[in-house]
Amino acid sequence: MKIFGLLSRYVSRSFLVSFCGTLTCLFSIILLFDFAELQRRAGNKDISLAIKLKMILLRSPNFLEQILPFLFFAAALFIFWRMNRSNELLIFRSVGISLWRIILPISLTALMIGFIDLSAFNPLSSVMQKRYEKLEKRYLSKTKEDIKLTSTGLWLSEKIGPNQALYRADKIDLNTMTFLNLNIIITSPDNKFVERLDAKTAQIQGNDLVLKEGWETHVGKSTTSFAEKKIKTSLNKNKIEEMRVSRATFSFWNLPPYISLLEASGLHSLKYQMYWHSMLAGTFWLGAMIFLAAAFSCRPHRQGKTALILLGGLIVGFALYFFKDIAFALGASGRLPPVIAAWLPPLLTFMVGAVLVFNQEDG
Repeated sequence: MKIFGLLSRYVSRSFLVSFCGTLTCLFSIILLFDFAELQRRAGNKDISLAIKLKMILLRSPNFLEQILPFLFFAAALFIFWRMNRSNELLIFRSVGISLWRIILPISLTALMIGFIDLSAFNPLSSVMQKRYEKLEKRYLSKTKEDIKLTSTGLWLSEKIGPNQALYRADKIDLNTMTFLNLNIIITSPDNKFVERLDAKTAQIQGNDLVLKEGWETHVGKSTTSFAEKKIKTSLNKNKIEEMRVSRATFSFWNLPPYISLLEASGLHSLKYQMYWHSMLAGTFWLGAMIFLAAAFSCRPHRQGKTALILLGGLIVGFALYFFKDIAFALGASGRLPPVIAAWLPPLLTFMVGAVLVFNQEDG
């Protein structure tokens, strides 16, 4: 049985070397393309090279997480192809070692890296993404509109003419666009207090925000009450939905509490639920991609058409990668339950890979 322990270490180490090489190459390409895109977005804005490099480095971990499944697939495809070309697979099989004994250690290695990514790298990536988005708003964004959700309530901001308005509400009903216990603080362009409005309820009607049963406080004047008051607003249902915080700024561990806050505030949490399930399922998808890579790169060379088969594997890998995005969109829109939409791509990938491997091994 020692041969299987030694074999497992050998193939796992070979896969890690291949993965690190693939990671280095794609990471370099990502940095180059991201720098070119940032240069285009910056245009003639006065942004130093140090700030640009900082923004690129802050965003790169998030990019790496997005392409991680394809990284694993490409690395496994290469290592199986190399072992096949050097006749290592043929030698292993000739001494009675099943192909499954070679695939399983690599798949378990992929799962281990996936869990490390989910538990340790993902929180770091989310923190760096949050810092990147702050820099993006500061140097590249043209709008001052923002949203924040905390235990104290829902916080929104928008421009009202030259002034900035900050909204805080206990809850919002998106169906009727009604705020509960709304507080509005309006400040001037130089960040000086202008006016405060408080209302028990407020409803968006067209371009107006209708406040009821409230109080208003102006600079240098005493507080006065009102039964109803209208102010202009650019907020609407679509804008509030679009203003929500980027999902990438939340780690796997921080998403469940935020989902609870969304539901308590009256906002839709389906997209965030789908994102959480997809992160968990994505870890197992990494292991499934190893089976798919083996299915397309472990065919004996004597059967010919190796290059065509490898190309077919890459095409199938890309197709499954885009299928994952389609399933995510269906889950986020509510057309599929989040659990099914998140777990369908890894299950389908594993089934396709396992069936093809079975056909090679036992067919």
